[in-house]
Amino acid sequence: MNEQFYELPQEKQLRIINAGLEVFSKNDYRHAVTDEIARKAGISKGLLFYYFHNKKSLYLYLFDYCASLIINQVMGEEPGGSGDEPASGGNEPGGKAARWETVTDFFELLEMAAEAKIKVLEKTPYLADFMVRGYYSEDGIVKEDLNRATMEAVSSAFRKYFRNVDYSKFKPDVPPMEIYEMLVWMTEGYLHDRRKSNASISMKEIMEKFYVWEKWLKQIAYKEEYQKTEA
Repeated sequence: MNEQFYELPQEKQLRIINAGLEVFSKNDYRHAVTDEIARKAGISKGLLFYYFHNKKSLYLYLFDYCASLIINQVMGEEPGGSGDEPASGGNEPGGKAARWETVTDFFELLEMAAEAKIKVLEKTPYLADFMVRGYYSEDGIVKEDLNRATMEAVSSAFRKYFRNVDYSKFKPDVPPMEIYEMLVWMTEGYLHDRRKSNASISMKEIMEKFYVWEKWLKQIAYKEEYQKTEA
């Protein structure tokens, strides 16, 4: 993409980003129309391609943007930032960012991440559908790049969310990263199935499913003395 995109006023950047998310969230990659994205963003198609060169470049940029946005907002950091600096007040005692530094239990952090991610999805209308379509895209034009971007996003989230975890609670033969991946794919798979069947998506229902899956995985992953779940 053209780095001059970042020189635009933030309001204009967000207008283009939101237009892209809206159109791609409602259509598979191949059927999303860039003319519609440009129209919703209030710019010409030529200018859209000046910033992003082509449809694929725009799509992959949006996927990376959303993955970073989710991680940063889950951890209480500035949206769209590098993730190195917290949002205002984020590191105050008891603040969201501060909790990530003090909690060391893997499954407690999983719950924190899931609950915060749900809040992000609830206030960002097209984000969930866009990301789920991306995770399960079969379009040959973007599939390989999306698979790579997805694995990078999962790895990045794992490194950030669990950097202070006490891994001694895990059974020796259980890789923590694989437990995290299993829970991610179970959740995204549930969202994908709901979308395919045109069923409404209830964030409350997703969390109810999440807590059940988390309990199962804790029994698989943790040594017996750490399996007890607080009431």
